[in-house]
Amino acid sequence: MDYRAYGKIIFGLAGNYGATIPPATLDIWLEMLKADGITYQQLQQGVQKIMRGKKDGYGRMPTYVELIESIRGAQPKIEDRALVEANKILDHLRLHGAGVWPEMSDPITRQLMTTRWHYPTWAGQCVESENHWWVKEFCEAYRSTNAVNPALEIPDRVRPMLKMMGGER
Repeated sequence: MDYRAYGKIIFGLAGNYGATIPPATLDIWLEMLKADGITYQQLQQGVQKIMRGKKDGYGRMPTYVELIESIRGAQPKIEDRALVEANKILDHLRLHGAGVWPEMSDPITRQLMTTRWHYPTWAGQCVESENHWWVKEFCEAYRSTNAVNPALEIPDRVRPMLKMMGGER
């Protein structure tokens, strides 16, 4: 990203809010934008979105987080992620039953479905009319297990042995 073009956009943003931005902050923002893979066009669109929508804060420059959220959108709340993950597990159960291990790209879901609820056992005992209670319990567990404990994860060297035995992936 061209420093001069970048500076023009950021100074325009600062001017819109009657704020000043120190040169050191400008340099740091440029490095962070490069590290985050933000293109010039994305930056331009994000700044325009802020300038068109943010009414308060005159005299206060929008923060870097506000800029990134205007480009990428806000990150989903953990409660929303938990509900999505619970529904993925239930959808898999409805489609494939207890015999097929689900693909779980989310590490928290993988931890919960291998330690708290071992998928094949849980799926074999699951009662459709009680799933709404399981979803509630899953979401509570997901929120409380925000950071995955690597000690509870299955080591990579064990996974091939489990595949040979017909167990987990």
